[in-house]
Amino acid sequence: MDRSNVQTRELTFDISERAADEGIPVVISSNDVVEVMDGPEILVHDESAIDLRRAPLPIIATHNSQQVNIGLVDGLRVENGRLKGRAMFGKRPEAAGYREDVLGGIIRSVSVGYARIKAKLRSDGVLVTSRWMPSHVAMVAEPADVNAGFFRHASELPALEIEPEEKTAHRAAVSPPAAIAAYQEDTMSDSTNAAAGVTAEKQVDVQVTADFDAVKRNVDDRAVKVREIANMCGVTDEQTIRHWMGSPKSIEDISREGIKIMSERSKYTDSKSFLDLTPAETKRFSIVKAIRAVVEQNWKEAGFEAEVSRTIAQRTGQNLHSTQFMIPADVTYARTLNVGTASLGGNIVGTDLQSSSFIDLLRNRSVAYAAGARSLSGLVGMVQIPRQAAAGAAAWIGELGTATNNTLTLSQITMSPKHIAGFQQYSRQLMLQSTPDIENLIQSDLARVLALGLDTAVLAGTSTDASVPLGIRFTSGLGTANPTAGTAVTYGDMIKYQSTVAAANALFENFTYVCHPAIAAVLMGKPRFTNSDTPIWEGGLLDGRMVGQRAMSSVQITSGTVLAGDFSQVLIGEWGSLAVEVNPTQVFQAGIVGVRAMWSVDVAVRYGSAFAFGTGITG
Repeated sequence: MDRSNVQTRELTFDISERAADEGIPVVISSNDVVEVMDGPEILVHDESAIDLRRAPLPIIATHNSQQVNIGLVDGLRVENGRLKGRAMFGKRPEAAGYREDVLGGIIRSVSVGYARIKAKLRSDGVLVTSRWMPSHVAMVAEPADVNAGFFRHASELPALEIEPEEKTAHRAAVSPPAAIAAYQEDTMSDSTNAAAGVTAEKQVDVQVTADFDAVKRNVDDRAVKVREIANMCGVTDEQTIRHWMGSPKSIEDISREGIKIMSERSKYTDSKSFLDLTPAETKRFSIVKAIRAVVEQNWKEAGFEAEVSRTIAQRTGQNLHSTQFMIPADVTYARTLNVGTASLGGNIVGTDLQSSSFIDLLRNRSVAYAAGARSLSGLVGMVQIPRQAAAGAAAWIGELGTATNNTLTLSQITMSPKHIAGFQQYSRQLMLQSTPDIENLIQSDLARVLALGLDTAVLAGTSTDASVPLGIRFTSGLGTANPTAGTAVTYGDMIKYQSTVAAANALFENFTYVCHPAIAAVLMGKPRFTNSDTPIWEGGLLDGRMVGQRAMSSVQITSGTVLAGDFSQVLIGEWGSLAVEVNPTQVFQAGIVGVRAMWSVDVAVRYGSAFAFGTGITG
């Protein structure tokens, strides 16, 4: 811009009184394509797409949901593809301070927190969220949606004070460090560092030193590692990859983000058994009707279930026997409405429909899931999970010393489908019933037996049978924290589990103790210290606390053992669709029907050192 043509005039006005009455105009979000954590996304902006039941929306300083509100955004409306409102701040000093910064133009940008209700992944990789619920508005420095912020309409902009030209004419430019400049180009002229408006004649050569060469190699190596993680996690968005390259985050943190993206994306259409059924169709699918159709070899009353099953079989290349049917991923783990909750769809769905998904039931009954294990669903083929095997190192050097090139090392763990089956028996008369209670009973029974088997695989596994996951127990690097034998276990023995994991630099917030109920009972009866009435295990027998961390008991873990660690390091992969096979003549004389559900899963532990295992306690 030619500043000589800029005309300025001073204008003094006060908008605080008007803003106090009417609120500060703010754009919360727009329908532009926005890069979020799990890839590009479009939030559809029309009256039917946005659920405003939580309006007015609280204003908080950041996206930390534990913060106290400092204001509210009310008067929400959709205009020209944007969600707008009026921000009103509280009277407390903290809130008033933020209000003044907004009015002064210091704070401009906001970011909306929201929950996805209905979404579909387009062929170009953009997630189109056609139904969503905003929950809060946070003030941020760099919003994902550049359209969001205070005073975004030109007519609503606060006054901008333009600094006189003479004050900046001789302000010296800040020169970059020599190493960074040399990295950009081999030579640079004095004009790069000269004062504004001054032309330099002298050419200055910048020597690229051995020290900088080593730094450059490390930068290049980091870029290679970031792309390796992106490839392993299926991240193709170049903006996300370049953000990772330039961020101060460690390779391990980037690896965690990549896995989180995998986990989020797998909730949608990655699985071939995901048919994109409507909510009504998803609830309509009846396991009981399908079982009865197999028993009677008559699919007249289960035509929808037969069509769905055949479609999945065609997509996955499977040949179904007359005694088999497939359950779509929409039913097993991708339902968007919960009939059992009025606010989430119960008021618009008939009472003769199911109230919860199969995999939700399984997870509710699984200690591993409850302790924080993460799910990767909709997997196809072998899956490789990245992890950092060795970090770079730093060392002190002399004046003329050379930085050592410490290459970052990545490794990977491979997940491949293992097959777990659950089996239950029901009377033929029960199969003739098709009520919500019977539907949920059968779902619950099958989910329970699968949950028990999956829990056992996660906690114990085996190293001798390739058809069974290794589990935590046989993962390389697992720490040992054997307590005092018998019933003489002490509080110090329980502390040892945390100190063992901490010594491996793997003690995180999700640390959880898991043991058999008999061991929990022993620990509940043992005081932490002599003459103390505070037990080692505090709380209930199934869910309590030890040494300041969560503690759970389960019959899935061997009696006499304690396993403790960060269960968010456990990944449970899920392949394909849930397959159900029916034996109509399991017990022919009594009219008993056998039902087997088979699920393809695997368990991977990213870091064995995040766990400690101990044996020797008796209950």
